[in-house]
Amino acid sequence: MYSNVQPFINNDSYYAFHTQYIEIKSLLFNLLDSPVKYTKHIGGTYHFKYSTEPILDILVGVENLHDITALDEKRLNYVGFYRLHHKYNKKVMMAKFNNYHDLKQEVRLHIIQMNTQTFESYLALDHLLSTNNEIALLFNSKKQQILQHSSSIREYEIQKQQYFEKLCKKYL
Repeated sequence: MYSNVQPFINNDSYYAFHTQYIEIKSLLFNLLDSPVKYTKHIGGTYHFKYSTEPILDILVGVENLHDITALDEKRLNYVGFYRLHHKYNKKVMMAKFNNYHDLKQEVRLHIIQMNTQTFESYLALDHLLSTNNEIALLFNSKKQQILQHSSSIREYEIQKQQYFEKLCKKYL
């Protein structure tokens, strides 16, 4: 897997993230026996309030997290999504990659059980970062700081997640 954080972008002049989101949303809802009940384009590529990696992040809501097991290894693999096998707290992460050599993430599915604190925190934090310019600027600054002190993408993601948790405790 690509071991570095991808160069940050500040606009959508090349990637057409909204169009990609609409296509993937349709795909997720139209898979046979899909447990998907909700999707939302989240993160920096939705609003560009801060610099971000060129990765489309999608929040995917399911009734029960165990429902995803029937979906992930078969039907999502067929359409190019693969499960990320890291330790994630109360969510399943799947990604679509640019190719099988570089393995740069292009799309990430954050699959979370609806009506849980984790799901509500995702929605609230995304709303906060997309509507509060001051907090978005603080987050941008923190991301740059984390990037400078991270030796791998995994370390960067862990520190970013820890900062998300601090933001949730402070503002939500």
